[in-house]
Amino acid sequence: MTTDDTRGTGRAAEVVVEQAGHSPAYWYRGALWNVLMSADQTLGEITLLEQIVPAGAGPPAHVHERQAEGFYVLSGELEMTIGVDQQVVRAGAGSAVWVPKSTRHSFRVVSDEDARLLNFYAPGGFDDHLPFYGVAATAQTLPPANLGVSVLDRERTGTSDTAREAYLQRLADLAEGTWDFTVADPNVR
Repeated sequence: MTTDDTRGTGRAAEVVVEQAGHSPAYWYRGALWNVLMSADQTLGEITLLEQIVPAGAGPPAHVHERQAEGFYVLSGELEMTIGVDQQVVRAGAGSAVWVPKSTRHSFRVVSDEDARLLNFYAPGGFDDHLPFYGVAATAQTLPPANLGVSVLDRERTGTSDTAREAYLQRLADLAEGTWDFTVADPNVR
């Protein structure tokens, strides 16, 4: 189904239906990431991901300068540290957390079980991060231990300056509404 709302892209908006396990998937920073809705599919409005994060794991403190980030915890429990005052928030199954853009944050899975969560970004574009810095997942599991940290974290070790600049420029264009969705990006489906 399409609508006549092109959002200035020259492309008609379409209904998007994806399912984890049947969408692009990546291993990145020790987690499994399923891309349920990409920026290209939503005409830049959002990116929706499903993540499986192992017990005890989570990203270091970071900031998304061009995107707000949201979480909806499906299972497991997170302890999040958010903002300059380092507010600690515990989020269990059924909890939703919104982190405004440019807000420093981190989280760690504090449950004994792995956490499964929906992770969304507005505007979209974080899905571009995964093919640049992650590894295409070959199974719907956490990354195999034999991949090692260097393979799972190419952000510091293997991404070219050109690829990083292209990714950052795309994020800037998405945030400013200037991305040309009529041009196919080979890194994005």
